[in-house]
Amino acid sequence: MHRHGMLALAGLLALAASPLAAQQPGQSSAVYTFACDRDCLIGKLGEYMDALAARSPSAVSAAPDIVFTENNVVLELGEGIWGTVTGVDDVGLEVADPQTGNAAWFGSVMENGRQRMFGLRIHVTDGEIDEAETIVVRSMDLTRPSRPAVQLQHDPAFFEILPPAERRSRERLQRIADAYFDTVELNDGLVFAPFDEDCGRLENGRSTTSKADPNGSFGAVSIVEGCEAQFELGIYRINKRVRERRFPLIDTERGIVVATAFFDHANEFDRYLLTDGREMETALKWPNSVTLLEAFRIRDAKIHRIEAVFTYAPYFMHNPFAGPAAPLPQHAPKPEKCGDACLAALTEQVMAAYVSKDWQSLPWAENVAYSDENVGLQVGEGIWGTITAIDDKPLIVADGQTGKSVWFGRIEEHGQPAWAAIAVQGAGERIGGIDTLVHRKEYGVPYVEPGSMPSFSVLSEARRTSRGEMLAAVDAFYAAVNSHDGTVPAAIGGDCRWVVNGQDLNQCTAPFAGNLLQSIKEVRDLDVLAVDEERGLVVATGFKDCPANPLEFTDSSGKAYRDRAEAPRTLRFVELFRFEAGRIRHVEGYTLQLPYGMPPR
Repeated sequence: MHRHGMLALAGLLALAASPLAAQQPGQSSAVYTFACDRDCLIGKLGEYMDALAARSPSAVSAAPDIVFTENNVVLELGEGIWGTVTGVDDVGLEVADPQTGNAAWFGSVMENGRQRMFGLRIHVTDGEIDEAETIVVRSMDLTRPSRPAVQLQHDPAFFEILPPAERRSRERLQRIADAYFDTVELNDGLVFAPFDEDCGRLENGRSTTSKADPNGSFGAVSIVEGCEAQFELGIYRINKRVRERRFPLIDTERGIVVATAFFDHANEFDRYLLTDGREMETALKWPNSVTLLEAFRIRDAKIHRIEAVFTYAPYFMHNPFAGPAAPLPQHAPKPEKCGDACLAALTEQVMAAYVSKDWQSLPWAENVAYSDENVGLQVGEGIWGTITAIDDKPLIVADGQTGKSVWFGRIEEHGQPAWAAIAVQGAGERIGGIDTLVHRKEYGVPYVEPGSMPSFSVLSEARRTSRGEMLAAVDAFYAAVNSHDGTVPAAIGGDCRWVVNGQDLNQCTAPFAGNLLQSIKEVRDLDVLAVDEERGLVVATGFKDCPANPLEFTDSSGKAYRDRAEAPRTLRFVELFRFEAGRIRHVEGYTLQLPYGMPPR
C-alpha cells in the first residue's frame, strides 16, 4: 500500500473513534436548542410564583437535583420564604433568555404580612426548573432603601421591544452592563459606561436618581439627580469591589441584561471627598457586602433604565452558582508545642495587629484559614481594615487540647464600639486560623453598649468541675434547647445568669422552664472552642436556625407569645459557660445574624 493510502486509512479509523469537531468550551452541544422559548420561560416563572404564593413547592416542575438558594444559601425547596410568604405581587418585571434557558422576576412579596422586595432567577432544562436563585429583602438586615414602594411600579420601558436600529448584540449588551459595574467599583468620578440622558434607577422599589419618582426617592438623589452625574461626583466610592459578576440573561429585542453580583463595602475609611470637594461619611462603619439581582435596559448602546433588588450580606459572601468555595486548611492541635500560655500569647499578638494593621509580622502557618462573619477571606480584609481600638482588659480562654484560644471584649471600628469574640487556632507555635464574630448595636436587641468583660477567678480544687462533666453539661444545655418541652438542664444553678451581647436576660432557667425558646427550630453544628478547668470555663460555638414558621407559640403556662423577628434567620453564636461545683453559674453569649440556613465554614 502506498504511504498516502495508509494515511487515508488511518484517518478514517480516527474519525470512526472520535467526534468530527468539538463544541465551545463549557457547552454540552454546539447547537443551541431553544427547547424552552420566551413564552415557555415566562410560563415557568408564573408557575413558580403561583406555587410560592400557595406555599406549594410540589407545584413547581422542579428537577430532582434542583439547586435552590435564598440570599446565597443553599436550602431545600420549600424552606425559607416558602414557609413565611403570605402574598405575591400580581405583576412583576419578567425577563427571559431562551438561549441560556434563564428567566428572572423582580417585584415584592408579603412575608407574614410584611412587604419584602423579592428577586428570582430560574434556569430551565428539559422542561424542569433545575436552578432557583432568590433574593429576599427583609427589614431587619439594614438594607437601604429598606422600605419598598407600597404600589411598586416597574418602568414600562422594560416591556417595550426596541426598534432594530436601537438594538445591540448580546456581546455588546453584556460589555455595557459590565462597564456599569466598573464605574461603580472604586467610584472616583471616572465613568466607563455609556448613559442615556434620561437614565433612571429603581432600587428596592424606590428611585435613587430622581426626586420626581411617585414612590419616593432615596439616598444619593438628595445630593444630585441622574445616573451619570452621581458617578461623576464619586458618591459610590465605598464600593471596593464588584465581585462575582454574572450575566445569565440577555434579551437583545428589549435590550435587557440581568446580572448578579456582590458590592463589597470594605469601609477601610469612614470619610471621603467627592470630586467637587464635599466630604461624605460612610453610613456603616464595618465591612459588609450587598448581594443583588439587577436588570439593565439598554437602548442605542446606552443605559436607559435600571431596576435592582439587593440586600446586605456578610462581607465577601460567596454565591454558590459562581463556583465551589475554597477548601478549608486543617491543623491538628499540638499542646506539646503550643499549650494554653502559648495560644494566649498568639491571641494577644493577633489582637494587637488588628489595631496596628501590621498583620504581615505575625507568625503565620504555611496554610491559614481566616473568616469574618462565617465567610472566608484573605487576612488584611474585613475587620483588619476597620478596627481602631481593642479592650485593654479582655477575657482570654486558651486550650492546648483543642489548639484554640478565644478573645472576648470590646472593639472599636472607626471609634464605634462593638462586642467581639475572636477565636485563634494554633498550628504548632504559629497561627493556623482565625474566626471572628462581632455584634454591633445596629444588629438590634439583645444588646447593651460594650463595657467591661466579666473576670473569672481560679477556683479552688473543691469547686472545680472536670472537663468531661462540663462538656456533658453543655451538650445537655443545647439538647434542652432543641427539645422544646420545658426541660430545665439539671446542671444549671438556681442563681445562673444568662447574658447575651451584654444584655442580662435574667435567670438561665426561665427560658427553659417557660418553654420560651420554641422559635429556635434547631441548634446545630456545635463545636467546643476551648475549656479551662481551673476557672471552670467552656467556650462553645454553633448555629441556631429560626425559620419564623410557625410564628405563634404557647409557653408553659398556656400564654401565647410570638417570634418578634417574623422572618427566617440563622444566629451564629459563641457562648461562654462558667461552672462552679458542677453547676452552670453564668452564660455569656454573643450572636451574629446570618442568612437562614447558612452552613458553618
